[in-house]
Amino acid sequence: MKIKNFRKNTRKYNITKDHINFYKENGYLILRNIFSRLEMKSLDNSIKKFVDKSWHNIMNPDRAEFIVSQSLEKLNLLKNLNEKVNFVLSAQKTANLWRQFLIDPRIKKIIEQLTHKKFHALMSHIIFKRANTKYAKMAWSPHQDNSYSKMSGDSLITLNLFIHNSNKKNGGLYIYPKTHKLGLIGSVKNKSYHAKPSEKPGNKVIINLSNFKKVDLSNKSGDLYIMNGNLIHGSYPNNSKKLSRHMISFVYGEKNKKFNSGITAQRQVIKFK
Repeated sequence: MKIKNFRKNTRKYNITKDHINFYKENGYLILRNIFSRLEMKSLDNSIKKFVDKSWHNIMNPDRAEFIVSQSLEKLNLLKNLNEKVNFVLSAQKTANLWRQFLIDPRIKKIIEQLTHKKFHALMSHIIFKRANTKYAKMAWSPHQDNSYSKMSGDSLITLNLFIHNSNKKNGGLYIYPKTHKLGLIGSVKNKSYHAKPSEKPGNKVIINLSNFKKVDLSNKSGDLYIMNGNLIHGSYPNNSKKLSRHMISFVYGEKNKKFNSGITAQRQVIKFK
């Protein structure tokens, strides 16, 4: 399904001076109901067929080669060539849908109005925290997303889209407002994509966070959370037996600025249309 079929049900948002000032001061901004629940459900349903039994996160679902590479277990269970070909074609169709959202004009407009700069996409990621699954209780350490990309200044932005309602109980995010002003700080290198459920992924920052206010975020399906790449944040385990927390991360870098591509993430320039 094409993204244009969804847009009539979504909210149009114009960034105001208050939005800009809040983002500059705190390092984040939440815009409510930017995407419809139908859109979020469409993305969720499209990727479910490629998820393994443990509901491990999927890196770059907007690229067919990444989807196939992370679902080889399912591909290898198929008995004939026709089934395997259809599996790959389905991965391509899913990747195309995700790419449409990654470079959606609504996102482009919001980022440019908020920063007065030009950006392009670098990667995508979905972290499930599916209730009662192996990876549900994985909690991320306090970290900066820019510890991976290593871009200068405020050149990195992460956008989170929430497929399900999210709060502390089902694995929601916590943040430390204003910490983006510290710039990129030192961290202990930890596993992220390759982390086991019992481990706390994320390059843990080397700083005393007791001097900063901690804020637990509560988000609804369709909300858009915009975060400076240097803002320190993490997430809670999903202790709910019924409520899943599927969350999408789209990462953007300022045009003409250097970034670390990464061995696993393989960040690359993906231009808005």
